[in-house]
Amino acid sequence: MGVGIEVYIEFNISVLFLKTDPKARYQGHMFYFREGFCWIDVNSTYLKARVKSNGIFDVLSMSLFTMTDIPDIYFVGLINSEFISLYVDNFINNTSHFQINDARQLPIIIPDSDSLKTVCDVVKKAIAIKITDLHSKGTDSITKDMLILQELIDSIVFQLYRI
Repeated sequence: MGVGIEVYIEFNISVLFLKTDPKARYQGHMFYFREGFCWIDVNSTYLKARVKSNGIFDVLSMSLFTMTDIPDIYFVGLINSEFISLYVDNFINNTSHFQINDARQLPIIIPDSDSLKTVCDVVKKAIAIKITDLHSKGTDSITKDMLILQELIDSIVFQLYRI
């Protein structure tokens, strides 16, 4: 436990130096220790995003932070949908890499309050199942539940985009 505290303190001292030294480059500081959502740079056809906790991530974990009242969890739901994955693959970037500039090109539907609540509720259920899965080493019922939630997210997103 002591090592973690020492690293944290050393990091804070370094950040303070970067903030105050006129010769230091200090970019992105407002995003340190912020919650948001992220995904791994290399993907298959189907993108998988997740909510990220406070921390600092390198470039292999693309991170975005919402600047609106729409919660991060909504964007996680959209990115994890079949529609967004296929849209990216066919219209934005058909390589195995999905980066920040690709994400900026996504057509985001601003949901009504009911759709927003539904998407967020489904994603929260999926997160709860994944946490259970980590502790139980996976079961067939968890896999079935995740498939049902995936189909539900896909259905909601198709409705949002009127497809």
